[in-house]
Amino acid sequence: MSGKRLSKILASRMAQNMQLSVTREFSWEMGHALLYHKGKCFRPHGHNYRMEVEVSGQIVEATSMVLDFATLDELVKPHIDDLDHRFLVHIDDTRFGNDYECIKWDMDPTAECISAALYWAIEGSIADKDMDITLERVTLYETDKASATVRRS
Repeated sequence: MSGKRLSKILASRMAQNMQLSVTREFSWEMGHALLYHKGKCFRPHGHNYRMEVEVSGQIVEATSMVLDFATLDELVKPHIDDLDHRFLVHIDDTRFGNDYECIKWDMDPTAECISAALYWAIEGSIADKDMDITLERVTLYETDKASATVRRS
């Protein structure tokens, strides 16, 4: 099939207003300690976090995009910058006093809680800008083999 034929197929189908999604990957370093965990994660430690953010919408005719990846960066990066090279702990964790610079959470900062918090923060950024896209999912990789995903319900 030629590239020209593919272009004609796309143009003919665009009138169907189908939803497409785009995904962008982000990464940062951050540490945490889990107060209520009885395993190794009770101890202070860090991770190289990686996150996939998927948004969906219709292709905008003027740009031929659902969303420019740079715009997705603008929506997501401020939330990551707040966490990059920081340390998260439960607010009741007395191992980390006020002298220790960390971010204190109302819940243990598990992969599940961090991914949910980021999902809602990014969703709020999209709503604040009144954008015609939908946040489909946030997948947070705490390690190469372990992740937590929040999906639009």
